[in-house]
Amino acid sequence: MTSIQPRTIKFDRRALLKGSAALAATAAFSHTPVDAAEKSTNAVGRVLQKMSLTEKIGQMFVIQAADAVMPQWFSNSLATVQPGGVLFVQPNIGSPEQISAYIGAIHASGKHVAPFVGVDQEGGPVTRVPGDPVPGALSMAALPDPHVQKLARERAKFLASFGFNANFAPVADVAYSAQSTMAWRAFGNNPKSVAAKISAVVEGSRDGGIASAAKHFPGHGRTTVDSHFGLPTIDISFDEWIESDALPFKAAIDEGVEMIMLGHLDYTQWDDVPASISKVAMQHLREDLAYDGVAITDDLGMGALGAWSAYELADRAVDAGLDLLMWTAAGAAFPDLIKHIQDRVLKGEVSEARIDESVRRILLMKTEWFPFPEVS
Repeated sequence: MTSIQPRTIKFDRRALLKGSAALAATAAFSHTPVDAAEKSTNAVGRVLQKMSLTEKIGQMFVIQAADAVMPQWFSNSLATVQPGGVLFVQPNIGSPEQISAYIGAIHASGKHVAPFVGVDQEGGPVTRVPGDPVPGALSMAALPDPHVQKLARERAKFLASFGFNANFAPVADVAYSAQSTMAWRAFGNNPKSVAAKISAVVEGSRDGGIASAAKHFPGHGRTTVDSHFGLPTIDISFDEWIESDALPFKAAIDEGVEMIMLGHLDYTQWDDVPASISKVAMQHLREDLAYDGVAITDDLGMGALGAWSAYELADRAVDAGLDLLMWTAAGAAFPDLIKHIQDRVLKGEVSEARIDESVRRILLMKTEWFPFPEVS
């Protein structure tokens, strides 16, 4: 089985995201060796310069794979869209050999840099790839944190053996009651204990070769409504949230989590749109929790967002500051959505600097998990 092994570099994204140009200029006048973090940042800047606006916007999309063996039309779509990532769901899971071959073909499709390939492999009720040796969150909740970290490392190695780069997990929601829609997927009902488990999972996953995406920010655990089918409403103040549901996400951030996934959740005291397309939610994530990594939407094709068109969702997600827009199925063709965003840039409604900001975060994440171009 093919596997893309992660780069074992941990660095301060905040410093790196100031841009590669300044670092390159500094290096040009310095006799000291450029360290690994600066090499990564400089490489990101060079790749970014090579990309057309269309290609940069394509990096902001995560699209679902098609079938269990790549059909020609999907191969053509990858070449056209050049997405930042590809999501595997149950219909895309074939034999171990088929999974590895499919992922290898996806990785080979990138013109400037490979798409990452992710999967929802929480364990327990959300298990896509059979043969996972690790149980779900509910079973791990009672285990000591070091044991949870070890199990997370085992799951990551299992996924990495197929070539996966990312796991859209762990669930960082706090399930306060047995009626919570996350009761069977969360690590418990105590924010502090859940936070400790999330920290262990993020660290273990990285050690095993897989990037994590803590979800569903700002927290899905207080509701019985499943966002696959409807829009959950959570009536909680910021002050209460920051002392409770925020703790597991903060723990993930402190551990250097690669992605935070924003849920389709109506936090009524925050904003009048779901968190996944909310400027207010992104402000809390970036400023109050000091997160500077990749922010990704939950699947924008879910029932919670049925009132908006694909174009409206793309507009709102970009305007809110999301980096990655994920769709299992969109109400429009991806090239059309990309062109729509590109047209907004050309009209001056969205700055190209705004696009570059997200693409820089995405590429910087990829330098940690790929044999990235020009990074030795």
